[in-house]
Amino acid sequence: MDAELVTEIPSMAAVYARAVKTLTRKPKNPVLPEVTLIFHGARADQEKLTAFRQAVSAPANGKLPSLYVHSLAFPLAMSLMLRDDFPLPLLGMIHLRNEVSVAQPLAQDEVFDVEVNAENLVPHAKGACCDLVVKIVVAGETRLTLRSTFLAKGVRLSGMAPEAKTHERFVPPRRTAAWKLDGGTGRRWAAVAGDYNPIHLSSLSAKVLGMPGAIAHGIYLAARALAAIEPANGNYEWEIEFQTPVVLPSAVDLSFAPSASGFAVQGWNSRKGKPHFSLRLTREE
Repeated sequence: MDAELVTEIPSMAAVYARAVKTLTRKPKNPVLPEVTLIFHGARADQEKLTAFRQAVSAPANGKLPSLYVHSLAFPLAMSLMLRDDFPLPLLGMIHLRNEVSVAQPLAQDEVFDVEVNAENLVPHAKGACCDLVVKIVVAGETRLTLRSTFLAKGVRLSGMAPEAKTHERFVPPRRTAAWKLDGGTGRRWAAVAGDYNPIHLSSLSAKVLGMPGAIAHGIYLAARALAAIEPANGNYEWEIEFQTPVVLPSAVDLSFAPSASGFAVQGWNSRKGKPHFSLRLTREE
């Protein structure tokens, strides 16, 4: 895979300003670009870090929450999707899950390199999926790996597409917390994280892109769930699967279930009883 050095990480606003051009992409047998984008010398913006912590009630413990690092680095991954050799349309892609591995949390004043690439283009019952992978590297050591899986609906790959998953009947666990999310949740988080994807901003802009209404950012839901349980030291992993979107405004019921090795977190629709997301955090012994 080729490596390409870049001199800056763009803002998400700049990425989305150019994203409209990707709507015309109608790939036949698409292939992901074989390139890794690399930025040297990234560091946290302390003002934005404070806003992130306040937005999700994360502790000011001297360490960077893994999803703050994601919000800082992910625009570089999104810029990869703007390249002419990236075959899928950026706008309208659906966020399915995240998998994150942390070797050791970054200190809030630590300097790091960012490496991003796209991989694992595979068929999906509703289109095609791929992973955007962000690696955070300090002195040659990978400290965080953040993998985000997205679905491009309607894109067909050669070969057999998997059948749609059959889901077991969801039985809500015992509720231990609840969130009330108003219609402005997506716009406020966009101001914090810089993610101005139209599916999160208003009902009108979301419906244009095929959504039932404005939906909460998956990263916001994950960051808020992680705020009270993410370790400040040591090795750990977490993963989240998004099952149904949180259409704003909404009430979300939650269950935080501790275990010997971490936590299992479930979020669901308090009125319809449908699951929104499942998150599992595991600390290494």
